[in-house]
Amino acid sequence: MKPLSTAAESALVVMEQQSSKPVEEWAAQFFSGTRGMLVVGHGTADATGSSETLAVARLVAQMLPGVPVELGFLEVIGPSIGEALLQLAARGCREVVAAPLLLFTAGHARQDVPDALREGALAAGVVVRQAEALGCLPEIVLLARQRRSEALARLTPLASAETALVMVGRGSSDPDALRQLQAFTAATLDSTDLSQYAPRYAPLAGQFFQPGRVEIGFVTAARPTLAEALAAAAGTASSAVREKIFLAGNPFPTINRRMLDEHPKSSDPVPLRIIVQPHLLFGGHVHKQVLEAMNCCREQHPDIEWVEVDRLGPASLVAAALLRRAGEAAHTFDSCGI
Repeated sequence: MKPLSTAAESALVVMEQQSSKPVEEWAAQFFSGTRGMLVVGHGTADATGSSETLAVARLVAQMLPGVPVELGFLEVIGPSIGEALLQLAARGCREVVAAPLLLFTAGHARQDVPDALREGALAAGVVVRQAEALGCLPEIVLLARQRRSEALARLTPLASAETALVMVGRGSSDPDALRQLQAFTAATLDSTDLSQYAPRYAPLAGQFFQPGRVEIGFVTAARPTLAEALAAAAGTASSAVREKIFLAGNPFPTINRRMLDEHPKSSDPVPLRIIVQPHLLFGGHVHKQVLEAMNCCREQHPDIEWVEVDRLGPASLVAAALLRRAGEAAHTFDSCGI
């Protein structure tokens, strides 16, 4: 299965920038009567996570009236990807755009989902085109800003130097995991106006802030770990851990120049407030792990105000981002099918 080239993806983004259509109207033009859409969920035994995935799939179906839309899960629960493709074939589809509910491009997007799609497509007798992961799409950036603003809205404002942000990713053995989360974090902290991409969400476009410091952490499989990032933010990380984090490379040179001017030191001022933002789509075991780790830190450092930012959740912006990716894939379908 061929991924979109950087040039092709850039051209499509430019095309969308020049359009004043809502994303669902823009995407719908690439779906004919025999082309359907498969929403690919990761799959979880957690009832909240599975119900939130289903809610997004339903939002997508509402945004694409008349287009067959089905939900299939990669693992753990059903319907499976293969079962969902059979259902789309039964509904008259001969071509299917599969849009994974994945934040970044890693093992699932590169290997597991394509393998399942290839096997399912053969069994169902359909041609499938896989869309890209959500990445740094403007809708996801806007939603992350919104979730952070919601968490801070009820709190007393503090100076930037008195706050720290810990962005938390699920984690992956993919060597590109750190770079992708760094790029997304930088996008959420940037002041770029994104309202041109999502006019109806224009009030969210300016919601950004600049913390005194930023840490990145992962729940599993990647470094820095969540525990290392929380300790670094609280000023309690060991010199060895701080060295590893520093050597990983500072991803925010244009945002927090101060962070590049000197090696991290244990004497750096301890922030009054630490904002912990899990960059996760839905609820589940991983989200619970983040909350447990933050609550543990709250007990260890009661003098610091620990602020929890909610997960992205089954928001209309997630559905809109998925449609943007589906539209890109559908537009290039004829030349990039399996």
